[in-house]
Amino acid sequence: MTTKLTDCSENRRILVIDDNVLIHDDFRKILQPGNEVHNLDAVRAAVFGGTPRLKPLMRFELDCVDQGQAALALVQRARQEGRPYAVVFVDMRMPPGWDGLETIEHFWAVDPEIQTVICTAYTDHSWEEIIERLGYDDRLLILQKPFSSVEVSQLAMSLTTKWNLARQAHQRLQAAEAANVAKSQFLANMSHEIRTPMNGILGMSELLMQTPLNDKQRRYMHTLQKSGQALIQIIDDILDISKIEAGKLKLEYISFDLRQLVTETQELFSGQAGSKGLQLTTSLSEAVGREYMGDPVRIRQILTNLIGNAIKFTAHGQITVSMTAVDDALGQTELCLKVQDTGIGVEPAIQANLFTPFTQADGSTTRKFGGTGLGLAIVKQLAGMMGGTVGVESVSGRGSTFWCTMRLRKVSAQSLHAKAS
Repeated sequence: MTTKLTDCSENRRILVIDDNVLIHDDFRKILQPGNEVHNLDAVRAAVFGGTPRLKPLMRFELDCVDQGQAALALVQRARQEGRPYAVVFVDMRMPPGWDGLETIEHFWAVDPEIQTVICTAYTDHSWEEIIERLGYDDRLLILQKPFSSVEVSQLAMSLTTKWNLARQAHQRLQAAEAANVAKSQFLANMSHEIRTPMNGILGMSELLMQTPLNDKQRRYMHTLQKSGQALIQIIDDILDISKIEAGKLKLEYISFDLRQLVTETQELFSGQAGSKGLQLTTSLSEAVGREYMGDPVRIRQILTNLIGNAIKFTAHGQITVSMTAVDDALGQTELCLKVQDTGIGVEPAIQANLFTPFTQADGSTTRKFGGTGLGLAIVKQLAGMMGGTVGVESVSGRGSTFWCTMRLRKVSAQSLHAKAS
């Protein structure tokens, strides 16, 4: 059962597990001393010499048991009540029940957050054996008996503080994740709300374009349509990134013609590239097959984003789209798609952030070229869903090569035969 996260006060609960009840008294004197105990200790030190025991800077809530089985019941109940123990001090030898290692294994299975100190004068297990059995873990320390009050008090303070800091970090992470989900839901809802009237605007503008218009009116309508289509693309990007972050975007697995898809996507951008005087070419390796199983819509989206970005940031020269098979195994193929341009390039310090949502090279990029900065983030997420990765190689002022890999299933001979018939 997970621990309740409603109590904002610091947790100072400590459990001592030792078959020697005198050890319980020692812990109480150190961690829960009354004023009279401290005064008597001061008198003792004054009469017989020595220094008084360290008075703790804070009081701890202390429980003591003599066997591991009883400790496990307390740990379970503490978790169920939403008041878990922060630290456990556990003896190694506790006949006739579980020893220290077995006890730790049991309550770690119930409460994986608990900080643990093994208290022992001697042990049947070496440190290497303990690590092999429990694993190397920052929740585990060893305190050698006989221990001093200073050691116990410092461990209690530092480990309970560590537990509380870890809990605060966990709470902040949960709050951040909840805020991120709420943000994604808000973006998705708003995008749907905006999309509906935008479709109406585009539909009516299309109808208006079919009516008698003078040249000036036609230019206005053409501008209206282009602006509306650009806004629809932004809305679609926001919807996609929201679905991806929410884990609601699912890939299809259907048979499609990959070579035809690349050709059609190139033709889609040929007019846009030509209007800027850019040469747009494609090159597909002979090892790249024609028929694959996958999601052609999402692969087209990857191509569209990469080619569209290349055209946007290239003023002159050429753009080359290439695809090679980097791993052709039985049943599936790993393909590498590259889009190379002769555009403005990207500074090395900025390249690492290009695939982060809502991120562009710098603030001036948005003002000069427009866009939301979602395209490359969507490419990265889609490639990851297809078992691939993304990357960029760029020289500022000389151009960039953006690449991504993806794994596609091959179409079986039987499927091809069925499709042909």
